[in-house]
Amino acid sequence: MPSPGPSGLAAGRAAEAPDDAELLHESLGALSGHEAEIVERLFDLFFERHPEVRELFGEHSINEREEMVRETLVSVLAHAEDEPWLDGNLIAMGRSHAEYGVEGRSYPDFVVSMLDTLDEVSAPGWSPEVRAAWERALGRITDVMRRAGDEHGGA
Repeated sequence: MPSPGPSGLAAGRAAEAPDDAELLHESLGALSGHEAEIVERLFDLFFERHPEVRELFGEHSINEREEMVRETLVSVLAHAEDEPWLDGNLIAMGRSHAEYGVEGRSYPDFVVSMLDTLDEVSAPGWSPEVRAAWERALGRITDVMRRAGDEHGGA
């Protein structure tokens, strides 16, 4: 069974604005220290907008949700730095998500909730350009995960 390989993110990176990496780095630094607020608001917003996904998260503690968000932020940073290990991690996470029942249509919903959360909790310097860089990065990341889940037999 073919799986999305390095061309998944590599191809997407070529289409990004040349200064996305800089915007992502700067905004990640500005978000440092706001992780708890991001986690609380993100999941409140995601579940409010998409109550059907709440059951997929079961009884995950706030610590487990913090780890999920931390993995997302690390993936954005790794994407900005063009880390070679990222594709393999995203493929594994996509397959794991599919096994938990995450459907491909949930990824764009999560991205919008994440972007809206970052809009709300962001420090000065957050701008439409920064949001667009995050949207491109999260879109590329979740696309690799979604395709891996679909190919793995997910919904």
